[in-house]
Amino acid sequence: MSGGRFAPDKAPERQSLPVAKWPEQDRIVWEAACTPTSILEDSGGELTHLAPISQRKTAKGWGRFINHLRFNDRNALLEPVTARVTLGRVRGYVRRLEELGNSTHTILCRLQELADAARILAPDGDFSFINRIASHVRAQHRPARPKHNRVMADEVATLAYRLMEETSAMLPKHGAIQYRDGLILLLLTHLPLRRKNFTALTLGESLVFRQGQWFVILTPAQTKTHAHFEASLHCDLGPWLEDYLALHRPFLVAQTGRWHADAGNRLWISSHGSPLTEMALYDRVSHITGAVFGENISPHQFRDMAASTIASHAPEHIHAAAPLLGHATLRTTEKFYRQARAQEGQKRYVSIIQDIRRKAHG
Repeated sequence: MSGGRFAPDKAPERQSLPVAKWPEQDRIVWEAACTPTSILEDSGGELTHLAPISQRKTAKGWGRFINHLRFNDRNALLEPVTARVTLGRVRGYVRRLEELGNSTHTILCRLQELADAARILAPDGDFSFINRIASHVRAQHRPARPKHNRVMADEVATLAYRLMEETSAMLPKHGAIQYRDGLILLLLTHLPLRRKNFTALTLGESLVFRQGQWFVILTPAQTKTHAHFEASLHCDLGPWLEDYLALHRPFLVAQTGRWHADAGNRLWISSHGSPLTEMALYDRVSHITGAVFGENISPHQFRDMAASTIASHAPEHIHAAAPLLGHATLRTTEKFYRQARAQEGQKRYVSIIQDIRRKAHG
C-alpha cells in the first residue's frame, strides 16, 4: 500500500468487511442467527434477543478478522470456521493489531467480538483459546491515556460560556457554528448523556419544554439500560439554549452543501444544514477540548469527568452520579469515589513526609 494514500485509521486493512462480502457459509449462518422465526414473536436465531447495535458490533468484529485474513492469509477464507479460527491465526491477528497501533483496550474488544461471532458461526467449535489470549493481553494492559481526567467539569463549562459569548463579534456562519459547539460543551457538562442519545436529541420528543422548563426525556428503547430517563436542564441553561433555537439553529438549517439531509426537529445541526452525525459531534468536541486543554476529551469522557468532579469536590454525593449517568448499579460510579479517596490519601501522605522533613531540619 503506497504511503500517504490512506489515513492510518482509513487504511483498507483496518476496515471491517461487510456481511455481504463474507464467505458464503458465514453469511448464511449469520443472517439466520439474526432472523426471527416470526414477526409476531421474539423467538428465532441466537442473536434476535440482542439490540441491532449489538448485532452490528459483533458483525463488525468478525468482518475485521475476515478482512485481516484477506490481506494476510487469504487461503484461510476457503476453510470452515472451526478450521479457520486457530490459535496461530488469532495470535497473528493480535500481533497485526498491535503493529497497526491499536491500544490493548481496542484489542480486547476485537477479541471479544471475534469470540462472540465464532461461537455463533460454529457453535460446536472450541474457541476457549481466544479467552486465554485475551487474558494474556489483559495482563499487559496499559490504558492509552489515564482514565481519570485532569480537566474538571467547571473548566469545560467556563470554556463553553466563553465560546458562546465570543460569537457576537463573528461572521454569522462562524458564529452559529461556534455557538452550537459551545452549547454542546455546556449541555454535555451538565447532562453527560451517551453520545448516541446526545446526538439524537430532538425538539418536541427527547428535548421538551413544559411548565416553563426544559427537560430531556429518553424512553426505555433509547437507553442502554432500558430504563426511562428524565432530567430537567438547570434554569441557567435555558436562555443559552433558547438563543441557539431562535438565532443560530435556524441559520444552520438554512445552509446547504454537497451532502444534505432534512434536519427535521433535530437539535444539533451541521454547517451544511443536515443533522449533526455522531462522528462529527465526537470530532468537534475532541478537537475543541484538545486545542484548549492539551488533551482531547471525547463526549464519553464527559461522563467520567462528571463522576470525577463530584468525587473530588463533593465525595459525599458520589452516589448521585449513578442515576445521572444512567448506571444500572453503583459499582461503576464507586470507582471514582475510590479514585478520589486514593488521591486524597496520597496528598496527605506527601504532606506527612514534608512535615517530617521540616521537623528533621528544624
